[in-house]
Amino acid sequence: MGAGARFAVTLLIVLAALLGLSLCGYNYWDTEPKGSHLLDYMLASAETKPELCMDDKTREQIREVMLNALDTALQQHVIHVYEVWMRDDRGQPERAKFGVELGIRAYLKARKGATEWMPPPCAG
Repeated sequence: MGAGARFAVTLLIVLAALLGLSLCGYNYWDTEPKGSHLLDYMLASAETKPELCMDDKTREQIREVMLNALDTALQQHVIHVYEVWMRDDRGQPERAKFGVELGIRAYLKARKGATEWMPPPCAG
């Protein structure tokens, strides 16, 4: 038997073995899409979740916490960018500039969201 024929026979044996293994495991395959239970839970909890409400003082306290966290996150991001620059100067300072600009854009978007956040007051 030539080399080409041996290769073809080997390929057929391997393919047959893979087909056999896939047919044996067919009954054990998960037929539900992954995460469907999570989606059901999220939909059910969204239907029963009470509206987030608070008084003005609490809202401003929470807003202050969010803004302070954003300031800290931006500071940590800039520190990280410069630490990377100190370890690896390839492509610097352009890489650092790009990383800091991305951080500032995210900071500004999140800050705008935090300042515009306005949960309704609680009834009663």
